[in-house]
Amino acid sequence: MRIPVAIALAIGVAGCNTAPTKTETPAADTAQSTAPKAEAPAAAAAPVRYSCADGTTVEARYPTTDTAQIVVAGKTVDLKIATSASGARYVGGGWQWWTKGMTDGMLAPIKPGEETASAAGTTCTAPAA
Repeated sequence: MRIPVAIALAIGVAGCNTAPTKTETPAADTAQSTAPKAEAPAAAAAPVRYSCADGTTVEARYPTTDTAQIVVAGKTVDLKIATSASGARYVGGGWQWWTKGMTDGMLAPIKPGEETASAAGTTCTAPAA
């Protein structure tokens, strides 16, 4: 028995027009899927202590991939990532903190209006992990 093409197409199209059934999602799953994801692992927020060539000590934390927080001269300074050709450079609160890996850094004061510190700064090192 042969089914006319028009009937076969009608049956096929009718099968495509059914709406998918909605499945209930528990509230806990919904909250979990919409919660913001952590930007950096918890270990990244652990402080790293640097000793600088001029005697300064810098304690740095990296709460997210786009931020750093340093403690210098007893003051906590929040920094944001900035453009750099090499390493990670952060600026804010009158400071520029430029790191290469987790053991080498450069701390320099940055003047208002500067995008990159004009002062030479001081090199800093942290013990290798």
